[in-house]
Amino acid sequence: MSERTRGLATLLRRAQWMLDDLAFQVGAGVLDSDDLDAAASALDETARLLHETANNDARASA
Repeated sequence: MSERTRGLATLLRRAQWMLDDLAFQVGAGVLDSDDLDAAASALDETARLLHETANNDARASA
């Protein structure tokens, strides 16, 4: 596993844990705007890295 894919895997795990916690909070009727904002930012960053990785893999395959 490359350093890049290791970092992506770590980010995906952290996002998973954060979303698990957030889902529990939402289910309990507890909405915290800071937590929602942090989750949205993390998902934006995750999406950016996923797109970047997909594009890099596509170029490497060509």
